[in-house]
Amino acid sequence: MGQTVIETTISGAEAVAEATQSAPFRPVRLISSDLPRCADLARGLADAWSVPVHFDPRLREMNFGEWEGRHYDAIEAEDGERWHTWCNNWMTESPPGGESLDDFVARVRGWLADHQPSPDEAVVTHAGVIRVLRVLGGMTWNDAMTSENPFLGWIEHRL
Repeated sequence: MGQTVIETTISGAEAVAEATQSAPFRPVRLISSDLPRCADLARGLADAWSVPVHFDPRLREMNFGEWEGRHYDAIEAEDGERWHTWCNNWMTESPPGGESLDDFVARVRGWLADHQPSPDEAVVTHAGVIRVLRVLGGMTWNDAMTSENPFLGWIEHRL
């Protein structure tokens, strides 16, 4: 979870093939998180479509501090009290040493203020960032948290 560099479940070539085949349009520019699990895909898509790509660290997933890279079950087993406190108060509490929801939203909002994506651009990013974008577009947190974010899926946002 979080900003930890992790291996993807399929090869880069497979990811690019799947994403290009399901693309609802051909973007003229890509904007991506700089974390490898997004950046590698964005580079592959940029090469496939011969379009530029820009990387921005503000499109990274939320920082989970001490819990970075750990599975939820392991956190619960090893740090159950703090885990349950955060799970019950995630909108107001921060993971230990991690980013608060307000800071995460501010980071994504800052990116959006600096760069209003056009309809012919595509953003390659993480589920948490997608949820923030949904909330900034008017969705409730409850709806944003329960909505699907399919792996290699295309989601249109109107902000």
